[in-house]
Amino acid sequence: MPTYATARRLQRGVTTLAIVLILLVVITAMVLFSSTVGFFEQRTATNLNRARIAQQAADYAISLAGEYMKANRDLLISDDPAANGWLAAGTARWAKCADVATPPADHPCLSERDATRRAQLYFWTSDGTTTGSRAVPYTGIIPAAAQVEAGTGGSAAFATTTEVNALLCRLDTSDPANVHCDLDPTSGNRIALTLVARSALAAESAGAEIKEAWATYNSFIPSAAVPLVASGMVKGLGNAQIVAAPNAGGYGLPGSIWTPEDADVDGSSGGIGSVSTCHIGDYLKGTPETELKTTCATTDDCSCDGGSSSEFLSGHIGTIKRESEDILDADLGHGVLPDIQFFPAIGMDKAADPTDDSLFEYTFGVDYVVAPTQEEIALNGPTAASGTTRMTCGDSGTQNCFDYAMREEFDATIEASCAALNTSSSGIIYIPTGCTDIPNNIGTPDNPVIAVLDQSGGVTLDLNSNAIVYGLLFLHSDTQTAQVTGNGNIKIFGALVVEGEVEISGDITVVYDDTSVSGDTNKLPKSARFGRVSGSWLDAGTAF
Repeated sequence: MPTYATARRLQRGVTTLAIVLILLVVITAMVLFSSTVGFFEQRTATNLNRARIAQQAADYAISLAGEYMKANRDLLISDDPAANGWLAAGTARWAKCADVATPPADHPCLSERDATRRAQLYFWTSDGTTTGSRAVPYTGIIPAAAQVEAGTGGSAAFATTTEVNALLCRLDTSDPANVHCDLDPTSGNRIALTLVARSALAAESAGAEIKEAWATYNSFIPSAAVPLVASGMVKGLGNAQIVAAPNAGGYGLPGSIWTPEDADVDGSSGGIGSVSTCHIGDYLKGTPETELKTTCATTDDCSCDGGSSSEFLSGHIGTIKRESEDILDADLGHGVLPDIQFFPAIGMDKAADPTDDSLFEYTFGVDYVVAPTQEEIALNGPTAASGTTRMTCGDSGTQNCFDYAMREEFDATIEASCAALNTSSSGIIYIPTGCTDIPNNIGTPDNPVIAVLDQSGGVTLDLNSNAIVYGLLFLHSDTQTAQVTGNGNIKIFGALVVEGEVEISGDITVVYDDTSVSGDTNKLPKSARFGRVSGSWLDAGTAF
């Protein structure tokens, strides 16, 4: 029989075994736990990878859809069936959200939560009907080998299916304080597109949905600040009537004539004829403002000459002669108003700005004029400050920079002569050889033209016609020596800007109209560009 000491030694082995078994159980649990965590992390990483692929595919699709819209910019809001416009009957690609009684959950119209705004939007369809395919065919703009879509993605490891829908907002800008989406805007030809992209991995449960806004914008739209601007003398003017820009010098401060020379409409040093300037309300004389470009254009019902001194701003009416704040000129000491302190040229009381060395630069927002030296300004006066056009543009480095800007930066339509200008003209039109006359009516009330005439060759524009011009007439001269004369009855609803002198003895009428905010509501201007709207990206098809 074992002694007590022997039995005690035998029991020590049992204790060791128990401890080993407990440690084994703990280690086994730890191994099983770590394996579970490892498998979970692997599944999480795999799912995250699939999710990233799906989102990248959606981002890729929305970018291509935006490029597809840019490639078809001339069709987006065109109502011309001959041009296959996307708002034209028979060739339509947009349908109204208001015509869809109960949109399904994946319908693009639901990306706009507000029902009132939604009713003023269009959505893209393949045939312009509410039942047509809503998938934007953006894949047609890239080769099949470069696509990631299932079946066309070549050797893509995770081919996807993608679809993009589009929502169109036509911006009505008739009231600057209330710019809003409208199915048929009263004024304005700017748009915003909401693109909704969905993607899914083939044979996978991974998918993504994102939305982003793309909108049209203009880097710069040529526009005049007042109805008559000249870098040289403004004289003669005959019985001209000029309707002022209402806020040219700030809110409530009108502007009619702007020149660094002495316009002298009050007769203090001889005068410049029987010109009269007035506010738009006085010019209308009871004619509804909606008929400004129709009744006032074709009849004599509208006039600055009302026989009363309260109905005109500056000029001559009967024995009354005065020069008011709307004449922005340099009176050289004899006028009752102070001389202007700024004109687009270096040398007056304004800090040097590389985009205001001439009317060309000031109006078009470019920097292509050689500024004169201070010695030249001192010798030749303020008109010398306009400088001359650079000849250092284009690939060759020797192209006339004005010509380069018109062709390359503003994508102007090139015409051989003014005979090509008519009521069908639109956008920016550039005539490199200049014009001697205006033979036809130009533009329409809803579609004004920016006609740019290069008079550098010494050609004088003679306004001896009864034409009606809707838009901006800009006369360029490389050396600021353009000439405008005339004894006709031409009417301009827009502005006349001359890099040189104006001397008219006829009955010209210039009614100020800001060409930068006008245009055919069913046509995007040539200068419009598309871009992503910052902050509009959202990883959901519907906004908050």
